[in-house]
Amino acid sequence: MPKKTIELDTPFRKGEQVLTTRDLRGAPEGTVGKIKLINGLSDVSGGTPWLRYWVRFEDGSLLGHVDHEDLVRPDMVEAWQARIEERAAAAEAAANAEAAPAADAGAPAAGGGGGIESMIPAALLERSRAAKARLLG
Repeated sequence: MPKKTIELDTPFRKGEQVLTTRDLRGAPEGTVGKIKLINGLSDVSGGTPWLRYWVRFEDGSLLGHVDHEDLVRPDMVEAWQARIEERAAAAEAAANAEAAPAADAGAPAAGGGGGIESMIPAALLERSRAAKARLLG
């Protein structure tokens, strides 16, 4: 029987060693700990579960309700860092894509242009512009 591959999103098991990925209450980033209890909610339809862990750290402190995203397996730190860099690059690309249409702010939003104006009927937007013009003019 082939072994199950472990990925970054694979839930941790009780007793598994983990590292913190950010500063937590009393546990700075990179602190080593062991999973003591797993709780949270799982989605039976195959969606992403909402998992929380209780972790006992090397100094003996116990911290509860630690999110899955705040922990990583020690042998997967490089993969976690690569994922963080990918997410940052995707966020930067999305910000650049949003900034390009914003440069032409004087033009009214076209049908599928995004933003809040794409969700409001054009007649209501025009009525609002006319009301503002009456109040200011």
